[in-house]
Amino acid sequence: MALTVLDPTNGPIDSQEPFALADRPPTLAGQTLGVLANGLGDSEIMFDALAAALAESDGLAATVKVVKSSVAVPAEPADWERFTAEATVAVTGMGGCGSCSTRSMRDAVDLEMAGIPAVCIVHTALVPAVRAMAALMGRPDYPIVVVDYPHNPTAVWTKEEAVALATEIAPAVRARLSAS
Repeated sequence: MALTVLDPTNGPIDSQEPFALADRPPTLAGQTLGVLANGLGDSEIMFDALAAALAESDGLAATVKVVKSSVAVPAEPADWERFTAEATVAVTGMGGCGSCSTRSMRDAVDLEMAGIPAVCIVHTALVPAVRAMAALMGRPDYPIVVVDYPHNPTAVWTKEEAVALATEIAPAVRARLSAS
């Protein structure tokens, strides 16, 4: 009887060399921000506020947003194709459990491999799981933005809390998506 082993990472785990990060633009001015949201809780409100804050402060040209059909799966193929065709920088994240957080990390790595600078926003409670996924993908040092308490990891926030969080993390997102 043959045993078939599946590799759920589908990434460069055999290589000793980490994959190269996509080239960061000098600034976010004129860029199209891709928001790949997993739909958890009120994270979409936070992502919308983050995009608005970066558009105002950095002069983004546009935003393209995809809300995935489930928290722990990749985007639908048609959504992924549209997203990667339009986004020039991207943000993913906000998981409340290991599977949605690690999937968000995988999304960020897949975007990097597609040539799109990306950052994953992760709650402090899920950093170990996300770091494990990054290591499996060959980039244990992948830059992330960490959200801490009092923000709930499951993104159950008031609209005001979601907007405040977006304002709080915008500088870190900018720093990880641009060369400035």
